[in-house]
Amino acid sequence: MKAPSCTRRTYGALFLFLHVFVLIFVLRHMDILEFQPKVKSTIIMPKRSFCTFQPLSPKDALEERLILNSTAWPETPLLPAPISLEQTSDPAHSTFTILPGRKGGQWHVGDQLDVMIQTSDFQGRPKKSGGDFLLASLHNRKLEAGVAGQVVDHLNGSYSAVFSLLWEGDAQVEVTLVHPSEAVTVLNRLTTERPDRIYFKSLFRSGSRSKTTICNVCLRPTRKPLCNYTDIHTGEPWFCYKPKNLSCDARINHFKGGSKRNLMIKEGNLFQR
Repeated sequence: MKAPSCTRRTYGALFLFLHVFVLIFVLRHMDILEFQPKVKSTIIMPKRSFCTFQPLSPKDALEERLILNSTAWPETPLLPAPISLEQTSDPAHSTFTILPGRKGGQWHVGDQLDVMIQTSDFQGRPKKSGGDFLLASLHNRKLEAGVAGQVVDHLNGSYSAVFSLLWEGDAQVEVTLVHPSEAVTVLNRLTTERPDRIYFKSLFRSGSRSKTTICNVCLRPTRKPLCNYTDIHTGEPWFCYKPKNLSCDARINHFKGGSKRNLMIKEGNLFQR
């Protein structure tokens, strides 16, 4: 296999990501909501704390802890006040280097390609902490071949990306900074403070009456009663505000409502590069 040529796309991408359990839950239910057997819905008043769930069994608690540990993100730095983009990770000043192979300058199908990544801020100073959201890929567009790299955070501003070489011919390494670690700090705060910032809706209809209300895994307590659609088999929670003069059984669909950014002053700049 020929020595790979290197290219680098340095751009930031804006996206909001859901908490891993909310995402898994929503994807599952968007597929099955309209096909599952109709279960009698009950109306409940909000008697529990906001986003507080029933205690897990010891077995489920262990499984949850193992999942959380396997998906844990490295600790990210606290944001200075006021926020300064000059101290955040800048793809234009960051670099990556393809490390020499075990066989000199030649690689063969089945070998492993190692890449070292060093992040720097907008002033060109090497970063001293990890937590950046990086994606690494190896591809050949002519062959329409590609493979994702496994990125390892060394927690000091440097990262490693490891690729398996799966085809014969040229290959290009591409490293993308999706979010700097400072943006990840903001997303972590929003996940903790506003777990309902991504919300959903359902349409209720009976005869000529119809009403759309907000739904989510957990809803903020109000004077409105709630419709409880918690899965009777798995216990996974799902609630909607009950529309006036319509029953919970009048719910006919489910769709994404929108999102609330809830960003502090200048935090939005972290997602606009």
